[in-house]
Amino acid sequence: MLDQIRELRRELAEVRKAIGLTSATIERGGLTLLNDAFFRMVDDKDIEILYAGPDNQGRQIVHLRREGGGDVLYTYTIDNGQQYWALTDRTGRILFSDDAVTGTGMARPWLPVILHRLFLPGTPLGDDFGYSNLPIANLGGEIGLWEGRASISHPKIEIDGVWGQASGVNTATYRLKVAGNTVGTWATGNGLDVGRKGPFDVAAFIGQDWARVDVTVSASGSGNIACQVLGCYLRQS
Repeated sequence: MLDQIRELRRELAEVRKAIGLTSATIERGGLTLLNDAFFRMVDDKDIEILYAGPDNQGRQIVHLRREGGGDVLYTYTIDNGQQYWALTDRTGRILFSDDAVTGTGMARPWLPVILHRLFLPGTPLGDDFGYSNLPIANLGGEIGLWEGRASISHPKIEIDGVWGQASGVNTATYRLKVAGNTVGTWATGNGLDVGRKGPFDVAAFIGQDWARVDVTVSASGSGNIACQVLGCYLRQS
C-alpha cells in the first residue's frame, strides 16, 4: 500500500506539472522574473492582451492591448536606441506620449501657444492684403509684433504665418523668443513668405510656467511688411 501511495503521489505530481499553475495567491512578498524572463497574458481567443519582457531584439518593452487586439499602451524603441511610451485610442492613433529623442517633455499631443497682436495693422488706401502688415516707416529698430504666455511642456516649438514683403521693396528679420531668449530666427527678402518656421529647440525651458513667448521684427526698405501669425504649437522633436 505504501508503494501504491508513493506511485499515486508521483503520478499526481506529473499531472500537476503538465497542467501548470491554474491559480495562485501571493500573500506576502512578490513575484520576480529574472534573466530576461517575460510575463504574458492571453485571452480565450488566443489574443495577447499583456506582454512585459524582451522584444525580438532583447530590449525590454511593455505592451497592453484591448479586447480584440487593438493597442492601449506600449513602449517602443526608435532608431537611436531611446524608448518612448504611447497611449492610443481604438484606431491606434497616439493620444499621449513622451519625447524619445530628447528624453524630456511631451511628444503628443501638440499644444497651442496663444499669441496676441501688439500693433494696429496698417493697410495703405486702395490695398487689401488679407493679412496683418505694417509700414516700414513705423518701425524703429526691433519691435514686438505678437506676445503670449505658455507652460513649456515640449522640446520644440513651431510657428506658422505670413512674413516678408507686403508692398514696396524691403527685407525683414523675424525672431521667436521664449522667456526672453531667441530660439528661432528667419529672414525674408523681396516677395511674400507664407509658411511654418522651425521647429526650434526649447528643451531648456521645459517646466517653466507662464513663460513669455514673443515674435519680433526688424526691417529696412520701403512699403509694408507682413506680420500675420496663423498658428504656434509646442511639439515633439
